[in-house]
Amino acid sequence: MVLSAAGLAHAAQNESAQASKPETAAASRQIDALLAADWKKEKLTGNAPAKDEVLVRRLYLDIVGRIPTYRETEEFFNDKSTDKRAKLIDKLLASEGYAQHFFNFWADILRAQTRPQNGGGISGVAYTNFIKDSLRANKPYDQFVREMVSAQGKAWESGQIGYYMRDRNMPLDNMAATVRVFLGTRIECAQCHNHPFDKWTQMQFYQMAAFTYGVESNDYSGGPMAGVNALLRTREKEMREKKQAANGGKIAATVKGDMEAYRMTQRHLGEALQRVRDPLRYTMLSFHDKKLQLPHDYKYPDAKPNEKVTAATMMGQPVEAKSGTEGLDAYAAWVTSKENPRFTNLVANRLWKKVFGMGLIEPVDELMDNTVAMNPDLMKYLEKYMLSVNYDMKAYLRTLFNTQTYQRSVLKEEVPAGIAYHFTGPVLRRMSAEQMWDSFVALINPTPDMPNLVTRETDEKRIAVVHKLNDALESLAPEEMLKGAEVAAIKYAEQSSRLKEIQEQIVEVRKNNDKEKLKDLFKQSNELQRTALKSVNDNIFVPAVLKLAANVNSKEKTDAAKGDANAGAVAPAEAGSMMMMGGDVEANMSKIPIAGYDKPKKSVEQIQAELDEQRKQMLDEAAYFGLTEEKKIKNYVTARQATMRQWLRSAEMESPAPRGHYLREFGQSDREMIENSNSDASVPQALALMNSELLPQIMSTYSALTLSLNKKTYPDEKFEAAYVTLLSRKPTENEKHVWLEALDKGVSTMDDLIFALMNTQQFIFIQ
Repeated sequence: MVLSAAGLAHAAQNESAQASKPETAAASRQIDALLAADWKKEKLTGNAPAKDEVLVRRLYLDIVGRIPTYRETEEFFNDKSTDKRAKLIDKLLASEGYAQHFFNFWADILRAQTRPQNGGGISGVAYTNFIKDSLRANKPYDQFVREMVSAQGKAWESGQIGYYMRDRNMPLDNMAATVRVFLGTRIECAQCHNHPFDKWTQMQFYQMAAFTYGVESNDYSGGPMAGVNALLRTREKEMREKKQAANGGKIAATVKGDMEAYRMTQRHLGEALQRVRDPLRYTMLSFHDKKLQLPHDYKYPDAKPNEKVTAATMMGQPVEAKSGTEGLDAYAAWVTSKENPRFTNLVANRLWKKVFGMGLIEPVDELMDNTVAMNPDLMKYLEKYMLSVNYDMKAYLRTLFNTQTYQRSVLKEEVPAGIAYHFTGPVLRRMSAEQMWDSFVALINPTPDMPNLVTRETDEKRIAVVHKLNDALESLAPEEMLKGAEVAAIKYAEQSSRLKEIQEQIVEVRKNNDKEKLKDLFKQSNELQRTALKSVNDNIFVPAVLKLAANVNSKEKTDAAKGDANAGAVAPAEAGSMMMMGGDVEANMSKIPIAGYDKPKKSVEQIQAELDEQRKQMLDEAAYFGLTEEKKIKNYVTARQATMRQWLRSAEMESPAPRGHYLREFGQSDREMIENSNSDASVPQALALMNSELLPQIMSTYSALTLSLNKKTYPDEKFEAAYVTLLSRKPTENEKHVWLEALDKGVSTMDDLIFALMNTQQFIFIQ
């Protein structure tokens, strides 16, 4: 991955942090020592050390979110070095799999959706990309949070605006989520009254909310659109003044009739202008100086109902209330301050829970002044250590994974609520929905973390197209936009009465249940609307994109270093044919190329190099599996490319997956609420494993599992390969005996074995 200037700055900062951080091994030993001291006090002993076959599977699931492939397990077993565990930890933390797995972790917490229900698909994609890119660059946690909390701008420039867009028009809810997610404190109760179980007051809630109350998502309203609105206001004012002057300063009944006709015309004009705004809805975020007022039923003596509120922090260092974005930046700096008493504590504890299965403080996001960690000395040390590595999440995780405690056997008993657990080892956990799905992917794709370049390019193009559309509209003068809208408004006026007639007919036809007639009427209605949309395309979008293209080409001609000055040129005749009749404006815009907008972030050479590297990887896989015939290799690569498109890792898919998908069946969060996933077993999950296309795909000719089995010659070798692939261990002698006996009796097949292993607790749980 090629990092941007900002990404290089992050990397340099991380290198500096790595150079100055306490040595990982020493920090790991200190954590073990603090735990051992606690065990001694409680008269406990640590769990037995985990075997390699247990640990390799656990590390893959905890760091990259899936089981290891047969090849990865084999490589680990064959490594005879004494530090092979530490080397594996480093390898996994440096991999793309880490970014994919921890994206799922943070997406659950941040409720990141690529297609949020309240709109903002483009900002949703840009937001999820921001999270993934931040993880790939190992952006320090405090910077990661600060960029979200202070977010402003446009989706194609600042994907982090998705943090506020997620709670569009709900500033009070967003502030409560910020305090819970980043400070571990639940204050939502204080929105309506003083908190009944904590110290927070309703006044403090509103004072905090005042910092971000002015953050608003915007429709497209700047540039020429603002000029159009000004022209229309002037036009109406002049008309009124002219009519009044003609009638002695009074508006006669006939004049009122003229005004009504004018407003009707304006309504159709407004429809056309709304179609211009639609593709850019929920893509921009800005701060407006708005004063927050207390609710009308505020009942406490420190203020009156509806009184305006001055921004103030609820804990830690006070922040001077500033206006505009300066106040927002100050608020973001306060949230992420090292002096903020809960910011560091929360992330240190949250990541501890991610690694060990339970927090030192539970629940992790319900801190109070009297909250005491299960091991106070350890919690203090973890806070100090997080500060010492400058919020480098990988450095912190590396230390936890390298502890002897993490590398012990899991606790298999359930820890009752309210009972302290002294961490004699990690807690036994069931795989999350994403870990289950990504493990299925690992049984199908031999290199499961291989990026899906097509999916990523599609997302980038969607964002680039909207960026281009925005800049194209910005290139128009207000008069040009208004002229185009007036022509389009004629079409809306023409279709208005006809649409009304059709709608009346639909009501009558429904009464008679005439399905064929109803279908025809809907077809007519859709065609009328498409015609009106085409008029907007032809009279506003096409001229705007052509003008932008001309501006870009003109600029390129002044700079010989830019290469071909006509690369983005589009002839007017071509533009008309490129635009579809009506339909999706984003798709239409992509049909009109402009130099600099339609070029992907990566050069053609970079993209080709990545494709070549992927093909090289696939050929390496074919060689590993013993495929030598040219035809078989070709078939393998073709099948491999197809399965990679169909069986994406969860982080490469929509966030969350569509309803009905395996991920949702296995408890993936709908990302509507904070950490809303569910790892409980259910009947639909069992049915999905029994009756779906999952097992046939896992057992298909070119799946990683099938190819691993086919490398082996004898039944007992295939049997062993199945265990290593699914459970990362060899079968016991008793398991071998049972299997061979079943084969002799003809009552079992390899499909039966795979199905049985996939449904065992050993497969489903992280041991």
